[in-house]
Amino acid sequence: MRFLLTSWGSRGDLHPFLALGRGLLARGHGVTLVGHPEWAAETITAGLRFVPTDEPPREDFLRRHPEIMSMKWGGLASLHSLVHHAIAPGFGAVLAALLAEAPAHDVIVAHHFVFPAPIVAELTGKPWATVSLAPGVVPSDYSRPGTHFAKAGSGLLARKVNRVIWSGGKLVTRAVVDPMVNRLRRRHGLEPIRDAVFEAHSARLNLQLYSELFAPRPPDWSQEKRYGGFCFYDPPDAPKLPRELEDFLATGEAPVLFTLGSAAVETPGAFYRVAMEALGMLGLRGILLIGPEENRPALLPPQVLGVSYAPYGLLMPRVRAVVHQCGIGTLAHTLRAGVPSVTWSFAFDQPNNARRLEELGVAEMLRPQRRTARYLADALRRLLEGGASVRAARLGELLRLEDGVTRSCEVLENEFRSS
Repeated sequence: MRFLLTSWGSRGDLHPFLALGRGLLARGHGVTLVGHPEWAAETITAGLRFVPTDEPPREDFLRRHPEIMSMKWGGLASLHSLVHHAIAPGFGAVLAALLAEAPAHDVIVAHHFVFPAPIVAELTGKPWATVSLAPGVVPSDYSRPGTHFAKAGSGLLARKVNRVIWSGGKLVTRAVVDPMVNRLRRRHGLEPIRDAVFEAHSARLNLQLYSELFAPRPPDWSQEKRYGGFCFYDPPDAPKLPRELEDFLATGEAPVLFTLGSAAVETPGAFYRVAMEALGMLGLRGILLIGPEENRPALLPPQVLGVSYAPYGLLMPRVRAVVHQCGIGTLAHTLRAGVPSVTWSFAFDQPNNARRLEELGVAEMLRPQRRTARYLADALRRLLEGGASVRAARLGELLRLEDGVTRSCEVLENEFRSS
């Protein structure tokens, strides 16, 4: 079969598609990935055919629009800015690239935020699958949307409350997203749709690229929602850690890792300053993945190392805990490495992810109003002195037995072989 993959977002949204694409390629399928031009080098290095969209550059985008990583108005400010400033301007370019490639492919596999993908599937008659990377974007009476920190519960009253919260979220997203999506649909002679964010998924396959060990299947999900599992991508061109990291890891006890992934790192706020203060209070060693050089603290003590980037798959198994933003890619690597977390969530699915980690007993969750050195130090102390490390290690052992890429490939093959 020939699979046309398309994703949108940060490196955390790209990497599962690279892993899935490599898996499909190894099984003898044709694979093309359509995405932002900035993904070209990484996709080609992964061995996949890449077709860039003609979207505008994203350089310094988050620094120009910091509200995208904000929880203001319950995440509404973030969603509005994301859609209007980041997604909608590229609608035409993404649609054009997919339309040009679709005739040469058998199946379209699209990230749930690639809103032009369903349009291309309808216009070309191609079967398609939606990919969801986190549980907070797929409605259920047993869960809450991604922007919610609160525990969902499963009792009758809790399910009613959850349903009301999802309904409110759908009202908001319909008002923000549906008009722009439907303008594009009308331009191509298609009928309008309702709820482009939460309900306009493929009726044939909504593939969940995360483990049931992290988020068990809710009882009320329909049959097209199926699990593939975490699809980890470890770059083939990074066989070892940089020398300065190796030297630091070899000279003392395992450090605490501080990272904000590939998106939140553009707007870190006080994260790195608070990290250094908390490490000083506890007398612990630390590694800061700082991203842009302007995030580097002015004075780093000998027990703290700051580097711009390191592959999670190589670094995380060698640290004692990770303080992170709880994006699904970062979270998945902490779970696979078997290390506990302190969560410092910003927006999107991150708060819900953080709550799920805490419920698994492998994380301490820092809410926005408690992001000081004292609260962080206390959270790290509880994490390291309690049973979280043991529970995280056990969960990591189970996750390393799973093969999300193979399972995801099998789900796609079994569903679309007849097509």
